[in-house]
Amino acid sequence: MAISSVLGYFVPIFAFFLVFIVVWAMLAKTGILGGSHAVMFFISFILAGFFIIQVSLVEFIEFSSAWFSVLIIGLFFILVTLAFLPGKEPLGFLTASNWFSWVVLGGIIALFIISSAYVFNWAINWELIGEWIRGDIAGMILLLVIAAVVSWKIKG
Repeated sequence: MAISSVLGYFVPIFAFFLVFIVVWAMLAKTGILGGSHAVMFFISFILAGFFIIQVSLVEFIEFSSAWFSVLIIGLFFILVTLAFLPGKEPLGFLTASNWFSWVVLGGIIALFIISSAYVFNWAINWELIGEWIRGDIAGMILLLVIAAVVSWKIKG
């Protein structure tokens, strides 16, 4: 119990550093501001400062980083399992033009949209969505999607 309260004290600091590093890396990698490290540092510091001032942004980082970590670990285990499959290049499907990469990117974007809707309390009826997921309709839709993918793969 005491460890979680101590870690809870440092969560805003961790959120600040996470946002600062991610913004710095994105600005440095894209080169959108040229090569000026002072400008990149200033913009990264200002954007990360917003996450200290606004508590809901810290909650957004807490919520989305936890689920993002789960997604990354799950993808890692799937890719490790696929790497041990026999064949010339078992991970050859991980190219920019392949559908799998786009599905993963879409999943990450959907994860951030859903987590922002949850934290910032958009006009989403979470009870209704929960009923849909737990209901028979979601199972039927999932079964139809799986059947469509399997039939498409068998046909092709």
